[in-house]
Amino acid sequence: MDKKVLRKEYFKKRANIEDRQEKSDTIKNRLRDLDIYKNAESVFIFISFKSEVNTHEMIKMIKEDGKRLLVPLVKGDEMIATEIDGIEDLRENHMGILEPKDGEAADKIDLTITPGLAFDKDGYRLGYGGGYYDKFFAKNETTSLAIGFDEQRTDYVPHEDYDKKVDYLLTDKNFIKF
Repeated sequence: MDKKVLRKEYFKKRANIEDRQEKSDTIKNRLRDLDIYKNAESVFIFISFKSEVNTHEMIKMIKEDGKRLLVPLVKGDEMIATEIDGIEDLRENHMGILEPKDGEAADKIDLTITPGLAFDKDGYRLGYGGGYYDKFFAKNETTSLAIGFDEQRTDYVPHEDYDKKVDYLLTDKNFIKF
């Protein structure tokens, strides 16, 4: 199936998930219990937008846990992980997504928490079509953890040679190592 068609389908599916905040809280609590999180000194996490898993409380938790907090900053056609102290350091960009005004690329990233629209049984994720995370994973050595709602799991996501698998998937019901 075509990725564009799948994106529309999964945007709609995710938007209709009930109890998103409750499920987001469950994911946050399950994240805190994972060894890959406990052992990470630096955590790169996306800032949730629209119907994604709400990461705002996770961002606070990362700082409370004394970890180095890194968030995405898009520069041209590339995404970098840049350090912030908290949500208050963010501003809306031209698309309405919160991001830092500026920043430098972090040199060491232990854990990267990535969004997606759909996640398959082999570790491939259906992103938004910009390729930002695939390019990021190609250039950075980091443990990759996708987070999403269990309803976003599927058997197969079409992928190209440049698409990178994630190492783990955490949902409100499952934790999967690939």
